[in-house]
Amino acid sequence: MTHPTDAAKFDCTARALHWISASVILWALLSGFYMTVFELDNPTKTTLSRFNVALTFVYCPVFIWRVVHRVLCPPPAQIITLKPHQVQLASTAHVAIYLLTALVLCSGVLMMKHPFSIFGWILVPPLLSDAQVLDWFAQLHLISNILLLVIVTLHILAVIKHQLAGRAILQRML
Repeated sequence: MTHPTDAAKFDCTARALHWISASVILWALLSGFYMTVFELDNPTKTTLSRFNVALTFVYCPVFIWRVVHRVLCPPPAQIITLKPHQVQLASTAHVAIYLLTALVLCSGVLMMKHPFSIFGWILVPPLLSDAQVLDWFAQLHLISNILLLVIVTLHILAVIKHQLAGRAILQRML
């Protein structure tokens, strides 16, 4: 027998891509800001930075897959208890998350001043060399990360708000 909320679930691929994305994005955001705010010894900071660069670089094709899947596979019907403005706000927030994630990933690669290793598999040379352009991408990377952290935080708070109000938002992604 089908449970009434089953019809409102996202498909298995969307759910898997969502949780992979959530894990990578949250890890990279939180660890990146942690490194920025707190003084870490140089070996720890270097290791964490290299890991984050490699992780997010490997995540790029997964992110592209997620965007393509979202475009080609429409989401399930919205929960009927949501008001039209809530549906529009959620849709806008998701588009913002996709755009900011793309901006963070692209600016992260374009701001690199030195070659970087992807888990020891390949060495990626810097794509740009002009110091002013590199600095501009570094600033763009910082600003887009801050905005992404804000919108992801709002997204999580909205899910919590709806869950507490009895709307099974989270179950759509489980």
